[in-house]
Order: sequence, then C-alpha cells, then structure tokens
Amino acid sequence: MTIKLLDNNIINQIAAGEVIEKPASIVKELIENSIDANAKTITIRIKDGGKEYIEIEDDGDGMSPSDLQLCIQRHATSKLNSNNIQKIKTLGFRGEALPSIGSVSRLEIISKVKNGIGHRIVVDYGDIKDIRKSASNQGTIVKVSNIFLKLPARYKFLKSSRSEQISIVDTVKRLAISNPSIFFNIEIDNTTYLSYGAIDGDHENIFDWRVEEILGTDFMKNMIELSYEDSHVNITGNIGLPSYNRSNSNNQYLLVNNRIIQDRKLSGAIRAAYGDKLPKGRFPIFVIKLNIAYDSVDVNVHPSKSEVRFTDERIIQSKLVSSISKALNQNVNQSLNVFSKFYEKKISQINRSLDKEQINSQGNLSIYDINGSFNLSDQDNDEIPAIVNLSSYTTSNDINEFPLGFAKAQIFKNYILAQNSEGMIIVDQHAAHERIVFEKLKKSINENAIERQILLLPHIYSCDQFDKEKLLSLENDLDTVGIEIEEFGDELLIRSIPSLIKDTNVNELIRDLLDLSSKEFIKSALEDRINEILSKISCYGSVRSGRLLKIDEMNALLREIEKTPNSGQCNHGRPTHIFLSQNEIEKLFERI
Repeated sequence: MTIKLLDNNIINQIAAGEVIEKPASIVKELIENSIDANAKTITIRIKDGGKEYIEIEDDGDGMSPSDLQLCIQRHATSKLNSNNIQKIKTLGFRGEALPSIGSVSRLEIISKVKNGIGHRIVVDYGDIKDIRKSASNQGTIVKVSNIFLKLPARYKFLKSSRSEQISIVDTVKRLAISNPSIFFNIEIDNTTYLSYGAIDGDHENIFDWRVEEILGTDFMKNMIELSYEDSHVNITGNIGLPSYNRSNSNNQYLLVNNRIIQDRKLSGAIRAAYGDKLPKGRFPIFVIKLNIAYDSVDVNVHPSKSEVRFTDERIIQSKLVSSISKALNQNVNQSLNVFSKFYEKKISQINRSLDKEQINSQGNLSIYDINGSFNLSDQDNDEIPAIVNLSSYTTSNDINEFPLGFAKAQIFKNYILAQNSEGMIIVDQHAAHERIVFEKLKKSINENAIERQILLLPHIYSCDQFDKEKLLSLENDLDTVGIEIEEFGDELLIRSIPSLIKDTNVNELIRDLLDLSSKEFIKSALEDRINEILSKISCYGSVRSGRLLKIDEMNALLREIEKTPNSGQCNHGRPTHIFLSQNEIEKLFERI
C-alpha cells in the first residue's frame, strides 16, 4: 500500500472529529467567534436540537469579502501571530472551526463590515461555492444545516433532539455567564426560549447580575462571595453553601481569564476544599473566576480549547483550595437562606466569650454523657414542653445578642422553633448536636496530634521496587500522620497506624496512599478516613430525634451551635437549621 497525501476535505473532516463532536460544539465555536468580533447582541436559533439547523447572528465587526473567503480556509485567523502565541487573549485562535464545520454540514455565512456591502458564501460538505453580494446589517450570520447527514458514521452518534438541545442551552449559559455585557437570545423551533439581558459594563455588580440570571435568586441567597489576590492569581466568584448542593456537577462554572474551562484537577481541588462539610456523592455549586498572567497558562492544549495547562499547577490549586476554605470557615454558621443583615452582623461576634454561668444555668450539653446532661424526668407522653416566657430568664434586649435567638417550642420531637429579632429559626436538634460533637472530637484530635496504634505484630507490606522506593521517599511525611514504615528486605514493615483507624485494612490503606505524592495529600486522605470514624462516633453520641427537651436545654443547644465551626450543616452535609424572615412568613399569609 503506497503513502499518499490526503485531500483538504478529508483533512478537514478528520479535524472536525476533534473540534465538532455535536451541535453544541458548533454553537460554542460560533458564539466564541461572535464574542471575539465585539458583538453586543448574539441570537442563537436551532431546530430539532441543532441537528436540522443552527443559526448564530451577531452585530459584531463583520467581515470584508476577502476575509469571508479566507475564513473558511484551514488555519486562517485574524487573532494570532508569532508575537502573541504565548499570550492568547481571544477565545478563538486556531482557525479550524469554520472549515471543520463546512466539511460536515452545509455552511452559509453572511457578513458585512461597517459602511461596507454584505456578502454571502456557502460551503456544502467541503464544496465551496462562489461568493455573492447579499443584503445584511453590520455583523455576521452563520447558518449550519444537515449536520453529519452525509456522514452516517458520525450521524448515528448524535443523541436525541432533547439531549442535544439541553447541551446547547448549557453551552450558551456557560458563555453567557462569562460575558454579562452581551445580550444572549435563544430561539428553539421558532420560539424564544431564553434571554439574558446585556448589563452595562460599568455596573458595579455586573457579574453578580448575570450569575443570578443563570443560577437564580435562590443561589444568591445561599452563596458565599469569594475574593483572593496575590502575585500569582486573582480569584473571585460565588460558591454555594455546603448545604446548598446538587447530585451532579452541572452547575459548576470555572473561568480562567474569562474562558470557560473544564479541569478535573481544579474541580477536585474545589471539592476537597469543602472537606467534610459536603456529603459524599454531592457536588457544590460555584462560579469561580481565576485571572492569571496570560503567559502562565497554555490554552492550546486541545482543539476544543476547553482545557488549559498552568506553568505552576500546584500553586494555583493550593491558592484555590485555601481561598475557598477560608471563605467557608468565615461563614461556618450560615445555613439555607440565613443571609439577613442581622445574622451576618451577629455571626461575626460569635468568637466573643460567652457567659458560662448563663449557659450552664440553661443546661449543659456534654458530648460524652448525653443522657445525664439533659437530666430529663421520665416522660411517657408526647406533650411538647411548656413554652417559657422569654422574660423569665433574660431581658428583652438579649434577643439581639444571639443570631439563633431563643427557643419557643419543640415540634415532632426533633425540631426546635426559635425566634430572633428578624424571624424564625427551625433547628434539627439531632443534626445540630451531631456537628457539635464532631467538631469537639476533631479539635481534641488536632490539639493532641494523631495518636498512634503500635501494631503488636508489624504488618508486612509486599510491593514492587518502584512502589517501595516511593513509600520510603515519603517516610518522614507518613510518620507525621502516625504511620511508621521500615525497610524489610524486598518488603516493608508497617509498625504503626493512626489509632482512630486501627481496624482499617492496612494493605488497602497503603495502596491508597501510594496514589498520593505529597505530605498535604496524605494528610488529607487520612483526615478523610479519621473524619469518617469521628462522624459515626458523633452520630451515636449526640442527642437523638424523639427526645423531648426543656426550653433551657434547647437554648443551651442554640448557644453551642452559635460557637461551633461549620454548624450550618451536619456531618452528612444536610442543613442543621434554616431561617425564615418575618417578611417571608407574612408573604405566606399574603399580608405583603
């Protein structure tokens, strides 16, 4: 078999396999071209999930007739030269999208520059037609039809119209969230489906406005603002409360230099920053922007331009994790919809020294002797304890001193109803006390370092030479977290492990640690295992659902919640308390 050069159409179809995976890929590439052309309005029209027809219209700079003829040629672009290839600022730059689209569909482009004459060109599965004059406004209209229709091997992999439509809408959302000063309009089967209004670029909260448009008011009520800057990176955005989570990662938006990207390592780092605040199998919601020097990030990793590479990935990951952790720790007591000015102001005062005598007089909570601490009299009935008048043990002004206010009643033998000056708080007594116990156990562990369990008979770990050398290189790091290893011929001896995981499978533990490459990651992995044990202990050692509490015991629990880190959610990531403002309550009764 002789070697021969492929013709341009085959080359373009091969390239299209990397750039154009589905209709949403076409929409992404065309919208990015519109953004790079300084468009202020972009309209997206699709039929049959984009399989039959896609049209992108913008009011950008437009193209001259000569540029219109060049744009359908492979590697033709106005956005790149030898001087800026290391500092790419535009969304597009490879010059592959339009010729790739034209090789797998019927492509029609109509464009006009300011004070110019509009022209039209057609490419039908690689066959370029003559350019002609065409009436049009300034800007560009790109029409794509019959996608993959002449390529059965590609067409059969398209999903249902519904699935392709969802993918297109998600693509538009991701591009819209990073470009709030552009008006986006989506028309599906000749009907307006979604619109995102343009926001004045000088508006102080332009980014938040667009985030609220896309993720909704509910997210804005349950998010924390992110802000961090140093010589390496500027990090801003909004991250959802741990208790405000989802079963998938669809609502995660990560931008690098205003480019929407997909990065599993960064997404994993963000998930790790939530730690035990987020339940397993759940995903945080976030919109995070990273601004980095253009020459410190490589956007030319993949033809789709959705992946990037950093010159110092570890530093970026570390800064991202630390900034998120700090933001979460500064808002540890916030729970679903707890965002009133009163709450935010008072939560910052929780580090003050509380009056121990006052708390003790209202009932102490012990993490070790639950039954004794509550000192409840035997009760066989299901009556709710009598409501004690607030003035019986505090002045009316004291209600303003505590974010969670004071208890009024207990319902369903598990939920405490409390009131502060702005509304009502509903507390899950078991979930809240579970977090209190958990945090106290963690603090005890941290203050006393990790206690070792010396193995009576050292565990012999068999591995190949490569894994053995890797473990020995981490000997000191492993020792700091309670694991003592020693070379033993061709094998290794494991002499100690953390006492809290003494019943763990040692082989499995060491295999897991072999996948890690630094002291920080090893500590994180062990902390996850230890926290899992502590979580189980605290679940069994906390006040149970179905326990009737006296008013003073409820108030003691409220005070403990206020001074406990991460008390907005239980060990499983569920909210421990929610807030309903007086306005929200009155709206339920249509008073306002």
